[in-house]
Amino acid sequence: MSPPIVQRATHSLASAAAIGWVLGAPAVLAAPDMPCGLQPNDWCPAAASDPCGAHRAVEACRADTTCFGMPYRGESVVACARDARGFGINCPTVGCTSDAPR
Repeated sequence: MSPPIVQRATHSLASAAAIGWVLGAPAVLAAPDMPCGLQPNDWCPAAASDPCGAHRAVEACRADTTCFGMPYRGESVVACARDARGFGINCPTVGCTSDAPR
């Protein structure tokens, strides 16, 4: 039989894993939320009132001449280059907005 402290630790880990399973994510390994646009595969939401936020892909956003691309803000070996409407040339575009790039 295991000492009581080992039993409590095992029980705590099992409880945390069960809670994570119920919530749909591993509670013990949960990572903090990261800001959108730092991962190459992100698609960031626009403001709720922004009509360009309805576009869910770069192609649809680019086809709408009133919309602009949101820049990737993650790490890159070279600086990200963007076209006049904010779409990435050598890095990903991570969202669609009606705000012109600065």
